[in-house]
Amino acid sequence: MAKKVVGTRPKPLEPVPMKNDDFIQLDNRVTSERIPEELVSEHVRIPIYVKDGKFEPKIVKSKNEGGGWEIELPLESSLVSAGQLLERVSVQEIQHGLSEKVDTEPNMPKWVDYTPHNKISSASMDMMYRINGKPIVPHYGVFGTDDRQVYYPSGYPWHCVGRVFVWNDASKPNWSWYGSAVLIGNRTILTAGHVVPWNSKNWAMKFVPAYYDGASLLGNQVSSWVTTARGYNTNNSVSAWDMAVCRLDQPLGRSYGYFGAKTYSSSWEGGNYWTLAGYPSAVSGGNRSSRIMWFPTVDDDTDGNATEVEYYADQTGGNSGGPVFGFWDGLPYVVGTVSGGEKTTFLWFTIEDVNVAAGGSAIVDLIRWARNNWT
Repeated sequence: MAKKVVGTRPKPLEPVPMKNDDFIQLDNRVTSERIPEELVSEHVRIPIYVKDGKFEPKIVKSKNEGGGWEIELPLESSLVSAGQLLERVSVQEIQHGLSEKVDTEPNMPKWVDYTPHNKISSASMDMMYRINGKPIVPHYGVFGTDDRQVYYPSGYPWHCVGRVFVWNDASKPNWSWYGSAVLIGNRTILTAGHVVPWNSKNWAMKFVPAYYDGASLLGNQVSSWVTTARGYNTNNSVSAWDMAVCRLDQPLGRSYGYFGAKTYSSSWEGGNYWTLAGYPSAVSGGNRSSRIMWFPTVDDDTDGNATEVEYYADQTGGNSGGPVFGFWDGLPYVVGTVSGGEKTTFLWFTIEDVNVAAGGSAIVDLIRWARNNWT
């Protein structure tokens, strides 16, 4: 359910996204094409990482009662693949690496189902209550009732949104925190800058598209480790710049498609165009994808070519890095990545209480740079 905004709506100067009345007329389409075998083989494996390049695996008969075979590995072996490079660079360096030939259009491969209207699911976590019977509200960032809706992430574009797991120390078996992200190129995801472990010397990130109850709906082993992350060097001082692109070691976008991107226009303010998707811990413990659709933006603030896009749509911890997007001709275009929320008070009055996404031409340039350099 969209939040209502009171005020005068600027006359749109840019082509506007679809509204719900147009969106509901779209039909789901089941493809008759099969995904190429070479793409399937890229994602049906369970790699083990060993730093010693001279290592040769040894397969032995298992002594367990169940029988079978075992692979003898060095003690330093790991299921976690450490990342290679974290970069925070200037606006000028990003713009210098752009190519006019690289666009920010979405891609829907002919072998994926088009499912604008996918199945609605339910939360897998019971509501918590206090001793006096009142319900607990686990996180700030919800306006009134929580309007987020759990959905089954099957088909394009919903399977492009995923959960990203982050290790601050890649030598550990368990991840440190998580966020949301979306496929935005052949081997690129977009997430929030604060999801990336910029200060770590031994980090790792793993992206799982269409994450649902512990694995990807695209296949149990469909995921990819991040090799490189790049963002802007603003020291996290302004949320408008809270964005990052990450290079995947597996080109998941080539197999399953990806979103497009547009520069947010203030002329779109007040229109019920937008959708926000991700994995908030307050909804199903972050184990199922959820979304809120057809909400308006209420304001925007700029810092250079970066924009803070403001809205009253519900978002809490775990939503960070998820896409804020609209549909043009039935296809998804990101205008921002979920950053956080702000509540400004004076004495006992609330002056401003909004949630914020990072966007502007800065996010479009970052995506174009990634598509140009990470093919």
